[in-house]
Order: sequence, then structure tokens, then C-alpha cells
Amino acid sequence: MGTSPNIPIDNIVSPADPGLFPEEATGLTAQPQESSSLFINAVEQDQLPPIQMYSGLDAAKNPQLVGLISQIFNESFGFRPDGKPYRLGPKSMAERLQQTDYLFIAGDERFGIGYLFGKEAPSSQGRIAWIESMAVLPLYRKRGVATELVKHFARVTKGATRLGCATPNPIAALIVSRVVPGKLYIGRCGPPYNLRKLLHEIREHCFDLRGCQIDERNFTIKTGFSPLSRSDQREWHPQTPQAMPTWWTWVEDLPNEFEALLIIERDSH
Repeated sequence: MGTSPNIPIDNIVSPADPGLFPEEATGLTAQPQESSSLFINAVEQDQLPPIQMYSGLDAAKNPQLVGLISQIFNESFGFRPDGKPYRLGPKSMAERLQQTDYLFIAGDERFGIGYLFGKEAPSSQGRIAWIESMAVLPLYRKRGVATELVKHFARVTKGATRLGCATPNPIAALIVSRVVPGKLYIGRCGPPYNLRKLLHEIREHCFDLRGCQIDERNFTIKTGFSPLSRSDQREWHPQTPQAMPTWWTWVEDLPNEFEALLIIERDSH
């Protein structure tokens, strides 16, 4: 992934009511949206657009925003077992947003090019920040957009001692592991009992774990479909010379109906 300019946390836009967010988010203040012309100029000049944040409930009530997230999702993912495209229409997307805590948009509700939504799930071991979905339009990848989205999610959920996600794509896992410092569990890593227990405790709180078969030994879930699209890449082709992570090939060779689980035990502050 390429390097990207540092987008300050002040560029996040949040609703005025601090009660919509958990404690970590209440210090964020609303900022005016960038105009469409400024956004387009920034993208054309290979600059990153500002990152804006919404509560999941507020996002679900905004038809324009729901339609945008649905469109980005539909242009970013693959196919179901019956060969039909894997798609989420506005109604299904609104239902998912209602069940999440945070939505981050690269751009705004009219001209967004990428998004991330996730939540903090409770467990007997404390809260875990879970990325439920992240996508960047194929035309705007390899510019650091996903990296900035993960940075902002990690910052807002800094009170959670762990951060995790499920992904079929090693690039997403690489981005998350580089942004969030800590002990990484992915692939055939021999996860300890407490992490295996954690997954079972949070599965009903996390949409992408609910109803999926969890393989504790290989640290995967079986989704039954391939969320990868033709524009996704699994092969190791860094823009600058660097060593391949030890787990990369394992995720790269996952069958299409599986996703890798990733959990990071964050470094203590």
C-alpha cells in the first residue's frame, strides 16, 4: 500500500448530539462538509478526501448516505454460490447500519469513494472493536484511503483492548495490522482459549460472524460465498520492496467460501 498524507482527526464530521456515540467519540466536533468541487479536485490531484463520521443510527436514517454505501458495496464485492452478484440494496444496508456504532466515509454522502463501518462488541473480557465492512471503489485503491479509514476507526475505539475483523483479502489484513500496534492473531496461529471464547461471545453482536461456522484451529469462518471481486488482489505485489508477512500466503490461498479471522491484542498505553 502507498503512503498517504496525514488526515487530522479534526476533519471527522460527527452529529451534534454526543449521546449518539460511546465515550471515546464525544470529544469529536462537527466540521463543515467539503463542497463537491473541492472533493473532485482533490481526487483528481491524487489527494485524499476528508474522512467523515456518522453514528450507525444516523446513517441508517439518511437515504442518500445509505444509497451511497450500498453502491460502493455493490461495486466492491463478488458473487454468491448461485453465481449471482453479492449485493446489498438500500433496505438491507440500512438494516446493517442500524446495528452498528460508527460509519466513516472518505468524501461525503454525495461523492464518497470508500467507507468503513464497525462497532464495539461487549464480552466477558471487555470490549472488542470489530470492523464489519470496509470497501474502496476500485478506481481509487492504492492511495491510502483504506488506511485512513482504519486509522480513524482505531482512534475512536481506542478504549477497546482488542480490534478484529474477518476478511478474505490479505491486503485488508495487512492494512489493519500496520495501523493497529499489538499482538496479531491470524491464520494457523494457535489462538489461545480466551480468544476462541471471545469469538463465540461476540458472534451474535457482529453481523458477519452471525450464523457462520467458526473454525477455531485455522482461525477462519465459512461464509459459503465468495465476497472477492475481479478487482481484488491477493498476490504480494508491494509498491516498494519489503518482506512478505508470514501469514500472507495462507490468507492468499484460502478457498473462496472462507474468510480469515484477525484479532489484535492492542499494546497497552
